[in-house]
Amino acid sequence: LTSHAKDLAGLKGGSRRAVTMDEVRQHATEFDVWTVLDGKVYNLTPYLHYHPGGVQILLSSGVAGRDCTALFNKHHRWVNGAAMLKQCEVGWIAGDRPSALAESDESDESPDTADVIDASLATFHQSAAPGAGDDDDPTPAA
Repeated sequence: LTSHAKDLAGLKGGSRRAVTMDEVRQHATEFDVWTVLDGKVYNLTPYLHYHPGGVQILLSSGVAGRDCTALFNKHHRWVNGAAMLKQCEVGWIAGDRPSALAESDESDESPDTADVIDASLATFHQSAAPGAGDDDDPTPAA
């Protein structure tokens, strides 16, 4: 992505700047998506089709035109969002940073990514335990 486009933030030669939440809300379509992550404003438009979860999840889950901090941290807490999106940075939120999405405000009905990973790791550890799945082991079961 970064090797194909030079102005991912859409600044057109301008500098990063303070942005109001009202302005962020105006960028919430498939062809123009801004979001807020940890108080910084990012233009996600060039990234939309690269998102592994697809475009629709970004448009319908509280990312487009909103503060996605809580949602991002819920599903990608191990990802350094600021580093990943640095070239898409438009600026920062002017004035007080808006509160992040409340848990009750999320419309995501998919399983929590962390829960899926935890379950996968538990299954892996069980199968990797000594004697697990080893039918040829002559040691009697306890």
